[in-house]
Amino acid sequence: MMSRRMACRVTAVLLAVAAAVPVGTATAAPGPPPPAGGRALTGPASPATASPATVGRTTVGRTTVVCAAGRGPYQRQVERWLRLAVDGRQSAADCEAVRAFQARQGIKPANGYAGPVTWARMRLLSARTAPTDTGAEGATGDAAGPATGAVPDPASGSAAGPASGAATGGASGPAAGVVASGGCPVRSYRVACVDLKRQLTWVQKGGKTLFGPVAMRSGGAGHRTRTGWFRIYWKHKNHWSSLYNAPMPYAQFFSGGQAFHAVSGSIHTTGGSMGCVNLRLADARKLWSVLKTRDHVYVWGRRPGS
Repeated sequence: MMSRRMACRVTAVLLAVAAAVPVGTATAAPGPPPPAGGRALTGPASPATASPATVGRTTVGRTTVVCAAGRGPYQRQVERWLRLAVDGRQSAADCEAVRAFQARQGIKPANGYAGPVTWARMRLLSARTAPTDTGAEGATGDAAGPATGAVPDPASGSAAGPASGAATGGASGPAAGVVASGGCPVRSYRVACVDLKRQLTWVQKGGKTLFGPVAMRSGGAGHRTRTGWFRIYWKHKNHWSSLYNAPMPYAQFFSGGQAFHAVSGSIHTTGGSMGCVNLRLADARKLWSVLKTRDHVYVWGRRPGS
């Protein structure tokens, strides 16, 4: 009798517990309801699958070209360099041509944008064969007068700039006083040429280019790199600027605190330097081995936007 009563009580307890538990709890794992259509949920569409209007894609023939929005700040110059129709507007053909150039030159992102890096590369390529020939870009502009502290032109004896004609004398190579079309004087000794308008620098001796040309960054608005004749008066390989609390590797000073030196990061920026001639590390290292103390430096022109 006792066993039958115990069995009934146990059965009643089990039935009560079963009634309190929702149906399906033991087998159904919690989670979000299935999406409509039975497809898995995904994040936002990637640029590869988004609509052309979303990512600025332009279809040229069978090729899809990814373009940056709007025209670049050097649109006309880039169009002229690539021998395209010069209208200052970003067309599908412009985008394809600029993007192809960027891809060949390893410029990233290769998106067809006519920006400072692309234009600087084009100027550099033009200058490599003839640094002083600016016919493809037009005149470099009149050189500004000498700044305070500029040394006299070694050939003319004047600080006003290089002599306009050939000077007599026994200079080897081109006669002293000859000024190349790009603005840098041709001398029988080493001259470090700093073209502010094209943002290029190189070293020449007579008719031979000893270094460069390479891209550079000169002083921006309020901190212009001084123009005129100078000389390298101090070289300090591991210089540290106490004024700006920053490294200046391979520093070669030519005008007060202004010097050639290496910087980290890109030199192709909208703003300029604080007056120095900034170079890529590899270029600054090589220039260090080319220039000697008391070598001549000639700076002319004006940085765009300064």
